[in-house]
Amino acid sequence: MRRVSFRVPAGEKEAVLDGVLPLLPAGVRELERGDVVEVSSVAGGVPSRAVLEAAAGRALDGFADEEVPADWRARRARFGGGGVIVRDRVMVRSPWDPPPSGGLVDVVVERRGSAFGSGSHPTTQMCIALMLDLEPAGGAADLGCGVGTLAIAAAKLGWAPVVAVDRVPVAVEVARENVERNGVAVECAVADLAEADIPLAALLLINAPPPVHERVASALTREVRHIVVSGIVTSEAEAVVAGYRAAGYEPSDGLGTEDEWIALRLSC
Repeated sequence: MRRVSFRVPAGEKEAVLDGVLPLLPAGVRELERGDVVEVSSVAGGVPSRAVLEAAAGRALDGFADEEVPADWRARRARFGGGGVIVRDRVMVRSPWDPPPSGGLVDVVVERRGSAFGSGSHPTTQMCIALMLDLEPAGGAADLGCGVGTLAIAAAKLGWAPVVAVDRVPVAVEVARENVERNGVAVECAVADLAEADIPLAALLLINAPPPVHERVASALTREVRHIVVSGIVTSEAEAVVAGYRAAGYEPSDGLGTEDEWIALRLSC
């Protein structure tokens, strides 16, 4: 297998890709580095630099053509690029990505197939971002934990004790594996929040659909100081916030994406 890579100014990326993509049928990966985008492609054979530059209509800076392992995990360990950095403080990555440098909090999660919450979805990233503004003081509960990303991040940021629940047994099984992988203390359990008692803590992390938020809001006590809410879109926010407001919690910050996913932090 061979890997070709090069850098282009962010403002010229689309024009360059229009030219080179027909020559790279395996597709490309794009990694933004400030005002520059690093483009790479892996295939059994790749075009020469001259051919790609002719198609791009410009010189391709930082061009490299090298032999790489056929195993994608070995390539990820070598080149990285699969991890997500949140606010320059936390990296969420797979076990196949190299660890971060520069003192970032390292959250390593394996999603094993389709288990939810690996960190790739913007709602997970926004929940972590909203956590970072809080000074850890007490426990945290990750309600609808998926593979445990938010719970692990909370534990590594200093919240304790931490619990994580999900109604999907395989997700909880993977979450337990991820907790062990990260060397943190998180109690993971299977629970259907539509019926089970709601675990409460000083910080609640709820990346879940509106019916779960409605039930959590009805169970709140003053033990809960902060709630990070996501798993909802803009059109659902008013009703979800109304439920928490009735329990004495007001929004203090919020984030959103272009496709209308939002995350909110509420406090009492």
